[in-house]
Amino acid sequence: KTFIYIVSVAGGRRMTAIEGPRPRCLWATRLVVLVVAVPMVSGKVKFEDKWQKFCGEPDCYTELGLLPNATKSQIRRAYRNLSLEFHPDKNPGDKVAAERFRRVARANEVLTNDEERKKLDYYMENPAEYWELYGPYISYAYAPKTSVATVLLLLLLFVSAMQPAIQMSKHSQYVDKLKKAALNKWPVGGGGTPESLEIRKLAEQKLSADAGKKKVTKLDRKKLEEAVDAIIRDLEIEGEFRKPSWREVPIVRVCMLPVRYGRAASRYLSIEYKRYKGIDLDEEEQQEVIERFLGGADAWEALSDQEQDTLIAQACWRRDNFDAWLAARNHSQAALPDQTQAKPPAKDTPPLSAKGKQQLRQRRKTKDAKFVVSDD
Repeated sequence: KTFIYIVSVAGGRRMTAIEGPRPRCLWATRLVVLVVAVPMVSGKVKFEDKWQKFCGEPDCYTELGLLPNATKSQIRRAYRNLSLEFHPDKNPGDKVAAERFRRVARANEVLTNDEERKKLDYYMENPAEYWELYGPYISYAYAPKTSVATVLLLLLLFVSAMQPAIQMSKHSQYVDKLKKAALNKWPVGGGGTPESLEIRKLAEQKLSADAGKKKVTKLDRKKLEEAVDAIIRDLEIEGEFRKPSWREVPIVRVCMLPVRYGRAASRYLSIEYKRYKGIDLDEEEQQEVIERFLGGADAWEALSDQEQDTLIAQACWRRDNFDAWLAARNHSQAALPDQTQAKPPAKDTPPLSAKGKQQLRQRRKTKDAKFVVSDD
């Protein structure tokens, strides 16, 4: 009885055989019935062309903006208007318009074919048979329980916790090796380094100055170790084996990026303002501008001390002065004789011995070794 009453009200007919009060607002009742009650009572499966046997999603009628009872002339008119709107010639390089043009053409192809349209209408009325014929369609999608931002934050925190520990471990290993080499006075190439030999020399000088002796005996081994420890503590080790600093922690560096870029932008604007107003720059600001003209700090470091002094002295932070200096430099280089000519063959030299080769490798290995001792 409920189903009959719903259909009758939706159709606007009165069923006197059904008992019950007549609704006061007929149009409101019809709206509620059509929107809520009918789908619940009918329980039909929604048609979705997941296998794209016709037009995919949305269906062909929706693609052309038509209703299922559209005539062929309406279909052609809608196709003509949409094809002109999304034609690739009118939208060059627009991938979205090209895809829409393809879908519109496919919808017109299906709906103008009587057999294909008949199948589509049938499956739209009987979607269960569509799934029964072509099989169920399951769409899998990865949906992580944790957001990507949270995962990245956790990784950043983990790396920030591990980086100081790893750097401290490297620093401690280097210090232990340096101390051991200094105490045993290992030569370069035999486990020692120029740094360890210099530390040993400073420690012996310190003990000799304190005890008034020239040499350190075996009984002074403990004092020697204490002197070496004191010298190593005062070392300012730089590079790969430096002490960890909180400024180098990844999460701190990420948080300081806005501040760093803000300071760089503020300094750049300040220098440009001074240049625009004709205000003289200090030496650091001049060097920064000249580095920019040269193409970076590496190009500045590649210049000799004399060339750097010349750039500062000639106020080459002004573009005209820099262009004049660069032209003069290029002219002087072009006037130099060609260095690419073949050089006379060198005289035959005797081959190096095994000991000579070892010494050569040691010199190359320790060529750029540096360390700093504070004068406290």
